[in-house]
Amino acid sequence: MSSSVGVISLLAAISQRLGVSVLLALSIFLVGCNAEVSPEVAYVKGIDNDLSSDEYLPKLGERIYASKCRACHDYGAAGAPRFGNSEAWRSRVLKGVDVLYTNSITGVRSMPAMGGCGACSDVEIKAAVDHILNNSK
Repeated sequence: MSSSVGVISLLAAISQRLGVSVLLALSIFLVGCNAEVSPEVAYVKGIDNDLSSDEYLPKLGERIYASKCRACHDYGAAGAPRFGNSEAWRSRVLKGVDVLYTNSITGVRSMPAMGGCGACSDVEIKAAVDHILNNSK
């Protein structure tokens, strides 16, 4: 109990001296320090996980597609090339996969940057693009 009182006293002192905004920023930082590393971050940082990159990236791409890309690419919303339609993807593939990655990350025509997934990393977006291409041959 006394440790809880000590922490509360410390937080009160910090908020009086530095202000509530600094206290809030500090608490967000401290909470983030104790967070578990996501599988995506683990892969990017080279931390061991249960799957090799040959197994992991396709699963990651499938998961990102299902949760972030499907809404437009399954139905062709706003002119999005449809998943599985080899004809729609052929001309895009001819420009090169790096162009597809760049367009997916920075946005192109009606598609917003990162496909609208502000929380996605470049690795996740590239994995989703690979998933689409592998299933649209």
